[in-house]
Amino acid sequence: MYSNHPKVALTLPLFLALLVSSCTQLAPRYDAELYSDLTEVNVELMQFFSSVTHGTHKNTYPERNGHYHALIGRIDALAMQSNTRPIPNRDALKKINHYLNATETNILFEEQPPSVNCLQRISISLNRMREEDEDKGLHTGAVALFKNEVLISMDQALTYESFLNR
Repeated sequence: MYSNHPKVALTLPLFLALLVSSCTQLAPRYDAELYSDLTEVNVELMQFFSSVTHGTHKNTYPERNGHYHALIGRIDALAMQSNTRPIPNRDALKKINHYLNATETNILFEEQPPSVNCLQRISISLNRMREEDEDKGLHTGAVALFKNEVLISMDQALTYESFLNR
């Protein structure tokens, strides 16, 4: 998959050797249920964005209020679930980030798994979107911007969580 990328081709064998030889777990364990829930909420998010793609009016906000709260609550719950897994020590984190940098995924493992940070950004974006929708409605450009923010973060969360399934 990445064999055409020289940095990744050189880094992947090193990373795998470190993974096999290390007594320390290099990343949180893959959670199939979490990944499944992420893909489900991703579908729900895209359906919601599709329903507001042409913009909204302030007076119809009450019809969407429940959708916002359900999505935000689900995203926050997934962030919490992702954050409950043990994280590796600092040396292992450096190795993980070195590998992730080599793949050019634009994802870093900091104090918590990257999926947690991504999900928190989605929650923040949805809360800002909800507030703007309630306050004055959304024009199509605003919907597109919020959707783009969510898409980037969800792509990163799904990419990281699928990376754990190795």
